[in-house]
Amino acid sequence: MTLRCILNYPDQTSVALTKCLRFTLLRERYLPFAQLSVQFAAEAQVQMPCEIILELDGTRLHQGLVLKASCTREKGQWIFRSSSRSYTAVLTKNQLVPGIHSNVSLQSLMETYHLPNITYDSGTGTINYIYVKENAAMWDTVIAYNYKLCGGFPYIRVPNMLCMMPQAGTTPVVLPADQVIAAGCGGDCSEMLSRVDMANAAGEYGAFTLSNPEAVSRNIVRVRQITLDKQYLYAPEDALRFRIALSNRKMRTETVIYAGYCGEDIEDLVQIGTQSARVSRILLSGDMNGLRTEDSFYFDPFCNT
Repeated sequence: MTLRCILNYPDQTSVALTKCLRFTLLRERYLPFAQLSVQFAAEAQVQMPCEIILELDGTRLHQGLVLKASCTREKGQWIFRSSSRSYTAVLTKNQLVPGIHSNVSLQSLMETYHLPNITYDSGTGTINYIYVKENAAMWDTVIAYNYKLCGGFPYIRVPNMLCMMPQAGTTPVVLPADQVIAAGCGGDCSEMLSRVDMANAAGEYGAFTLSNPEAVSRNIVRVRQITLDKQYLYAPEDALRFRIALSNRKMRTETVIYAGYCGEDIEDLVQIGTQSARVSRILLSGDMNGLRTEDSFYFDPFCNT
């Protein structure tokens, strides 16, 4: 097993570090970016890079912008530390012109700005319009596009692939049952709504209403009153369905932790024993002595439906 951290600089020079002291890499179904934290030994002092690439046995696990970095000499050894987010993080930092955008495709959205190193699903359909709210992040607009396109929620695959459509592969990544360290289940109902009421164009609240049976069955009472959502003027009920679906994310989770890493990515079909599901969260950690993977599987309106 070879872990390699490549540091790239604005002047096109690079430094490669191979003595991994520790790293963690988090990829999550509902996060618009991957998060990497690394700690590598260096032969000499290295400056703060503009880009970090992490590779495992020649396979790229991460490519992204540097958030913070330091290089200090400790006990006679230079140690480089850095945190990074994948390039798709820029979707949370850019904004589109507010208002109605007609005949929108993913390509037209992504070509608004030059966003380096990001790829995306090709050939996705065109929808009638998107309403961009004041100060809304580009990621929020991508979410709205995805839901109006197919009722889905966008996600990021290695290293910076923006996906709208479900993964179609049916050959599972088989996890080693004899390397399992722990397994369990749980869920998150902290954001679950019991009902959404929306006003009509005249400002009359309750003109549109939708209850959430998942919340009702759990005795959860959280009612939201919202103004008319211009994103769904031609299908007001979708505004309610969307909010209920969002509130039900991660409502049931199964997790497995095992020694090693089998190369799975977000939404890949994973099998362990006789059980299989599409992976929703991957926490990969380790050093030069070995790797540990924690895979989580969400069961909610957007995952493993």
